[in-house]
Amino acid sequence: MTVSDWAIVGAALFWAVLVVVLCVLVLRAVKLLDSVIGTVGRVTDETVPILRGVNETVAGVNVELARVDTIMAGVQSITATTDRVLGVVHATLASPLIKAAAVAAGTARAARSLRD
Repeated sequence: MTVSDWAIVGAALFWAVLVVVLCVLVLRAVKLLDSVIGTVGRVTDETVPILRGVNETVAGVNVELARVDTIMAGVQSITATTDRVLGVVHATLASPLIKAAAVAAGTARAARSLRD
């Protein structure tokens, strides 16, 4: 065998080792990818029911918020009505009370001045 034959054999062995190493790396990558796919599947299996539960909870909260909005609209209406009634009562009673207080004050002053 000549030197060139030994060089060809060496190059062939180098490429054979390189191919074996690359095959091992590819197999490890495939195992890792399979593991990741399994993990994603398990996470999906566990997450989907949780998300369904959250969706049901949010729907229930939305129903309750609609009820609260209805109650708040009623309270707002009652408050507005009460405000209007108090305005009418104030307008009705304030002027006569002020006049009565003025008459009482005038009478008291007149009584004092008559006593003196």
